[in-house]
Amino acid sequence: MSLKVKIITTDIQNPWINLALEEYFLTTQSKDHAALFLWQNKDTVVIGRNQNPWTECDLAKMEEDSIRLARRISGGGAVFHDIGNLNFSFIVNRDIYDVSRQCGVIINGLKRLGINACKSGRNDMTVNDKKFSGNAFCFRGQNALHHGTILIKADKEKMSKYLTVSRDKFKSKGIASVKSRVINLSEIKPDLTPNMVKREIIKAFEEEYGIAAEIVDLSAKTRDMWPKDPFFRDIMRRNGSWEWCYGEAPEFDITLKNRFTWGGIELYFKLDEGVIKKAEVYSDALCEEIISLLPGLFKNSRLGSDLLHKLNNSKKAIRSLLKDNDSKDIVLDDLARWLANEF
Repeated sequence: MSLKVKIITTDIQNPWINLALEEYFLTTQSKDHAALFLWQNKDTVVIGRNQNPWTECDLAKMEEDSIRLARRISGGGAVFHDIGNLNFSFIVNRDIYDVSRQCGVIINGLKRLGINACKSGRNDMTVNDKKFSGNAFCFRGQNALHHGTILIKADKEKMSKYLTVSRDKFKSKGIASVKSRVINLSEIKPDLTPNMVKREIIKAFEEEYGIAAEIVDLSAKTRDMWPKDPFFRDIMRRNGSWEWCYGEAPEFDITLKNRFTWGGIELYFKLDEGVIKKAEVYSDALCEEIISLLPGLFKNSRLGSDLLHKLNNSKKAIRSLLKDNDSKDIVLDDLARWLANEF
């Protein structure tokens, strides 16, 4: 297969548009393309696909300060975006999807600027043992998305102000606060700017894939180049909607919360004579596909052995649906053990 490489840039700072562009490319990109999308948002809290904004963010402060809320399609935790942060999105076919290779593009780009970064765990990149980039992942058909942040001159005070990360999460990572956990790359190289980082990452991307890339600029001045597909407009409308970003503040008969090695989870059940008639599941786990399946799995189950039986019997079906997810078994096993103790 002859690979075609594309680099997409934009000066748009609206999170609902940028996330719509990303999702549109992921869904429609042909098999023979590999794309790198570089973008920035102005003062936005971006939550994971399955997170509960009512517990992850200080919504009152955000409204007071005109901070946008956006929900992405990948799993993982909440992050704060401002123009001191550069976002990247790798969109490639599953056949060439390789998280280490994609992280290598970012790391090699920074190396050109005299910054020695490294990949840490499954979804972070660090400098001096502090995180400057959190990554998340998503699959649609034959395509894969790997996206993340690069903190360059982000406002860490605002980051702490609007994100209400649970104490359990800090405790599990052995840290005291959001600010103590992360680092701006400008703390390493004071003259660093997002444009400098963008320039070197583009060079590293072309070097890695060995092909001169087509450059596409989707700026506010080039609206004629934006996707004309109504599907793209539908995604934009959904991204800015209350239903997508906020949903309802959970008011249920039973609320259960726990944290596991793969992430935190919140379960909300509305009951009728012991049968779950409505279920909401929130999580910062990266395995967003599994979490998205759980509400349907829980619905119409009777609390107790019926629910556990259904959860255990679903493993085979979920395993076949989520072939690329190596977390599926441990997530379902942990949930079954936990709920067995609760009920």
